[in-house]
Amino acid sequence: MATGTLLMTACDGNRNPGTATPGTSAPPASSSAAGVPNSGAPAVQNPLPAKVLDGSPCDSALTTQQLETFLGEPKPGEPSTDALGNACDWRSASGSGAGFSISYQTKSDQGISLPYKNVKPKAARWVELDPIDGYPAIGYTNIQDDDGCAVVVGISDQLAYSISLSLGDKASQAGKDGCILGRDVAAEVLKNLKGRA
Repeated sequence: MATGTLLMTACDGNRNPGTATPGTSAPPASSSAAGVPNSGAPAVQNPLPAKVLDGSPCDSALTTQQLETFLGEPKPGEPSTDALGNACDWRSASGSGAGFSISYQTKSDQGISLPYKNVKPKAARWVELDPIDGYPAIGYTNIQDDDGCAVVVGISDQLAYSISLSLGDKASQAGKDGCILGRDVAAEVLKNLKGRA
């Protein structure tokens, strides 16, 4: 429950325009799955099947109990589609402004190689996070001193999912790390995805 308290007091309702959102840039037209992993990205040793990312994250990424752990009383998820796949945005109903987006990155066939190639060279912050149950994870921001973080987890060489959140002043002053909090959310998502395999 401690993480939920942190996230509820840590996120502000206004997404910083510079906060990294992995689902906003499409891969180059010449991208091919034949060359993954690439750009220094690690290979995924025990890939999950593509079916685990079927449908909307609103329906399968997190259980109600998991959402409550992070957000207290969450508003219903808002589904969307971006250049890389289906996404869902959740906010706390408490008015705290806490929230995050989860994206199933199914359209690039580049998996975690995509941020290694397109984001790492220009990211203000790039962190290779501890693997989540053996699956590679990275976190990044696009603006220096941005407390938010986008976390991307590779579930096969071709597929990934991402979490994007932003932190408010209270969490920053308390020394909270958006990439670590994002990894906590990503770890819960992975548990549910593995249950769909």
